[in-house]
Amino acid sequence: MTKYKLMLDVAFCGLLAVYLLEVNVSGKLLALYLLHFILYLSVTLLSFVFVRYQLALRSLLIVFIGVASLWYLPVLGLLWPFCTLSLLLQGRKISAKWFWGSVILTGIPVFFSSFALIYAGVSIFVGVFYWYLNRTAYVLDDLMVENEALRVKSDGFAAKLEAAEMNGIRQAYLAKLEERNALSHEIHDQLGHSLTGGLMQLEAAKALLSIDLEKATELLNNAILINQSGIEEIRKTLKMTKPAQESLGVNRLRAQLEVFEMQYGIRAVFNTQGNIGKVSQAMWYVLLQNVTEGLTNVLKYSQATKVEVSLGILNKFVRLEFRDNGIGAVSMTKSLGLTGMEERTAKLGGKLVIDGADGFVVVTLLPISPD
Repeated sequence: MTKYKLMLDVAFCGLLAVYLLEVNVSGKLLALYLLHFILYLSVTLLSFVFVRYQLALRSLLIVFIGVASLWYLPVLGLLWPFCTLSLLLQGRKISAKWFWGSVILTGIPVFFSSFALIYAGVSIFVGVFYWYLNRTAYVLDDLMVENEALRVKSDGFAAKLEAAEMNGIRQAYLAKLEERNALSHEIHDQLGHSLTGGLMQLEAAKALLSIDLEKATELLNNAILINQSGIEEIRKTLKMTKPAQESLGVNRLRAQLEVFEMQYGIRAVFNTQGNIGKVSQAMWYVLLQNVTEGLTNVLKYSQATKVEVSLGILNKFVRLEFRDNGIGAVSMTKSLGLTGMEERTAKLGGKLVIDGADGFVVVTLLPISPD
């Protein structure tokens, strides 16, 4: 900013000097003009060197040029816009106070100058130049401030997200601990008591075996009943604790798609329809493996931005549709992966349908075994 202002001042002082050389001005008066030009440029340079006294030095320039032009050197009045509008360049972004103050001060000599038209043109040019110079100088600063604000906001969002993730992990871990604790108590209360009672009956039967065979037999039967009861309670507990097969399958499939979307940035949509309880464990294995192979093909070939997986359970068969919005393929050569999908599906008596006309579509059809 300093460099461009000085260049403009020097250029205009040079033009005024050339003008004075062309008109009838005495040598002494010309020397006086040149001395004032040098003083003007010197004080302008000092205003940039001594930034602390910048406002005072530029105010001194306004007084100096004003007195000189109105008193004995009228051509110096054309320098008034340079020294007055330079108040806008105060090491800060232009504010309304400085702008209107400078405009008012700049307009005063119009009423006293014999070069009113030229002066008005010079004032407009210098005003636009200084405004643009100030604006350009602080655009980068504004961008840096805005960028820093966005960075702070982004860091805040990242911190909140991390805190939420940590809280979710912590809650999941606590839920697992509570579940394990409840299961351990239940097993202790049921299996521990049963084993303890059965052991006591066996020890009593052992002691009575040589004395009272009938009583010992009765104690052995009691021990058997106690152990059978304990085993049955444990079986019920495990059955209640173990999640349903269909729940495991759906959650694994959904988790697989969520991980895929998070890692590769490809939108993954999953929806189900029908009674998923009809899907057997063997079916879930085939479905999961086919989806895995489909996701691999998306990464290798399709250039897709979205994947849709739809699981429908109908009356007599299960239908899994894997679809992406990629480039597809008019003709396809079955790779090892597609062959594996067909073989897995065929082992359960199912069928695999592949279509590459509009994106890439793989439909897995598996028959439901009658109850």
